Amino acid sequence: MVTIPEQYASLIHIKSLSWKEVFDTWRNLEAWQESWKEHWTERGFNSWDEWREAYAAPLHPETLSWEMYHITDPIKDLPLFYGTPTKGWIDKAYEGEITKQLKDISNLPIITENQKVLTIKQAFPKETMLTGIVHEGKIVLIEGMHRANALATWNPKTPFVGNVTIALVQWDSSIPALGGNYKVK
Repeated sequence: MVTIPEQYASLIHIKSLSWKEVFDTWRNLEAWQESWKEHWTERGFNSWDEWREAYAAPLHPETLSWEMYHITDPIKDLPLFYGTPTKGWIDKAYEGEITKQLKDISNLPIITENQKVLTIKQAFPKETMLTGIVHEGKIVLIEGMHRANALATWNPKTPFVGNVTIALVQWDSSIPALGGNYKVK
């Protein structure tokens, strides 16, 4: 069972789901994007699935109990989420820490000048699902960093009409670094 930390007041439980359901949703949201194809081919992978399976492997996600939540106030809650623990974000935004709260990196050029984040803010998807872990009283994203940063830096005067959900799992081990996965050739 996932225990939602109290600072994330707008999360409402929807249902339990399998890793396959989480992964299939993840695939539908991004596998078709040309920029991600460049990303996985640069790393030596033959497909989006192969790359993302390697990305998530340190979590052994298929062994975990996933729960889906609706985020009823993403503009309020997303700045309180923590970023994905990936090599790229650790090096470029977290000053070597494994993660940082989105509100603490929101003014960095990697967010304010990030073309993916800016594009998402202009046309946020009507339906989207993020993926994360609950670790030591905080929600840490494992997927959805660009969409999450678009929400974390959303202008509160601009109406938000999307439906945002998140697949979560309780995580009691240390947070593994993700995304350093280059296929051995």
